[in-house]
Amino acid sequence: MKIINQTLKHLWLVLAIAAGTALADTPVLDIYLARHGQTDWNLEKRLQGGTDNPLNDTGRQQAKQLGDKLAGVPIKAVYSSGLARAKETAALALPAVKATPLAALSERSFGKFEGVYEDGRDAAMSAEFKARGSQPDDNLDGGESLNSQAERVAKAIDQIRKAHAKGSVLVVSHGGVTPLILGHLLKLPVPEAVARIKQSNDEVYLVRLIGQQPPQVFKLITRETLEQL
Repeated sequence: MKIINQTLKHLWLVLAIAAGTALADTPVLDIYLARHGQTDWNLEKRLQGGTDNPLNDTGRQQAKQLGDKLAGVPIKAVYSSGLARAKETAALALPAVKATPLAALSERSFGKFEGVYEDGRDAAMSAEFKARGSQPDDNLDGGESLNSQAERVAKAIDQIRKAHAKGSVLVVSHGGVTPLILGHLLKLPVPEAVARIKQSNDEVYLVRLIGQQPPQVFKLITRETLEQL
């Protein structure tokens, strides 16, 4: 555990999943993974998928706080999904760095389940989605399969890695995309990555890639979430 900055209203505390030591001449690439800020559908617990909703007031505040959390980090490039909520988050977080939108980083379309409430009022549809949503080849009646989404996300991350051998980049995407990014980098099966990795609207992860070493994964723990240590 390392305290990086105590001067802000939050604490940058990081926990490494895989350890490694960088040699002086070994390139290091830091990929910061952020989820977009809150939307009204997030707040209402509705399946959002490919529906292009904007941030709400809380989401815009979270986006600005993301910039505070990354203060002092020399971000050289920012990538976002092609959806408005991710592009807006990136613009508010780091206005000085123009973000590159990549459609391949966008959230999966949930087909007939788009807009379904997960708070119990759409109980039958919600139960059907839970049963089908993790099936790798199910396109959810007009949406996109999990395998299709995983393939395009992996290509996007490989594209980013090819463009940046070292330095720090920020990727702003979605709750269904970050697990696939981490799964690809950590070589996890898609179902395992989706089942085990969750990211809230205000959470930030870091993947550190050092030469041929196994990736190191860190999570930002704020003062408000110290119980997660």
